[in-house]
Amino acid sequence: MSNKKNYYVFESPNGTAIEFQATSLQQAMVIKKKKALTMGIPKEAFELTSIRKKPSLTE
Repeated sequence: MSNKKNYYVFESPNGTAIEFQATSLQQAMVIKKKKALTMGIPKEAFELTSIRKKPSLTE
């Protein structure tokens, strides 16, 4: 039961959003850092906007 995954959504002030699945907020922060680096955006620019059980439908 402990490996339930949630979808974490982070958004930057310019509207760039990243959404992915992770088992914990700590893991989500690490994934956010890696994704921000590959996008060339500072990780501090992204704020957590939601945590949900199912992915958003806006893909």
